[in-house]
Amino acid sequence: MSSIRLFAAFTLVLLWVVSAQAQGPSRSLDSVDNAKSKSLDAVDTGESVDPDAIDGDSESLDAAEAPAQGQPATMAPPAALPEIDDATARAQATSAREAVLVAQQRVKQADAAYSSMMGRDYPQGDARAAIVQERDAAAKAYQQASAGYTAILKQLQ
Repeated sequence: MSSIRLFAAFTLVLLWVVSAQAQGPSRSLDSVDNAKSKSLDAVDTGESVDPDAIDGDSESLDAAEAPAQGQPATMAPPAALPEIDDATARAQATSAREAVLVAQQRVKQADAAYSSMMGRDYPQGDARAAIVQERDAAAKAYQQASAGYTAILKQLQ
């Protein structure tokens, strides 16, 4: 047991000596300064630089947050039905408006699934592709339903 303690003590002394030699004499930072350094305040010109102007390839946040191609920019509720005397035209306009509302709901659900997928980075593979395809299909269906409803309203005026 004493040989282990003796070996441990010898090792500690050896490490202490080696580390003391490796560090060398200490010097203050002022003695190392060669008078070539400048304070940040001395270099400050007072001019501010727009971070967007530094890199010519960057885009504004408004452009970056724009919806993807094929995605509706906004989904405002469809316009209210005007007074329509013809029952057939009223039924057609009502069904077109309901189609827009259904398409809006589908887009909201597809966007929620897409956001969840991107936030969790799950699922992968075919399931991920299916969510993206549903999102694109929902956006296209909304655009078509909205365009159809707008065309019906223009015919009625």
